Amino acid sequence: MKINEVSKATGLAVSTIRFYEKQGLLPEKYIDRDDNNYRNYSFDVIEHLLMIKTVHSVGFSLKEITEIQSSNGDDISIDKKIELIYRKLAEIEKQKEDLNKTEMILRKMLTNKLNLKISDEKITDVTIYPS
Repeated sequence: MKINEVSKATGLAVSTIRFYEKQGLLPEKYIDRDDNNYRNYSFDVIEHLLMIKTVHSVGFSLKEITEIQSSNGDDISIDKKIELIYRKLAEIEKQKEDLNKTEMILRKMLTNKLNLKISDEKITDVTIYPS
């Protein structure tokens, strides 16, 4: 498959696929070279790229993805993969806590602003009659 076909099949831009390749996210087993030195991708690259796209979209950095991929070899255990996933879950929990705090602050700001606006309207709406 040529890179344009891979791009259409995965929804990734050609430049993204080339970037992933330069970053070492695409192992050589997925890429052959034609006589004219053009890349020819195997069909298996689609599944591999979709996996990268998915884990990247849920918050894994490209560095983390590279680390997970390198742990696919026999030299790094499944425990390392599990550790990486737990670490990512902890990061997500922290982000959720931060977002909840931010939401509470924003809601307070709205409530306070609304209260101030109501108070201002009451003051300006009051008509004072001379006695």
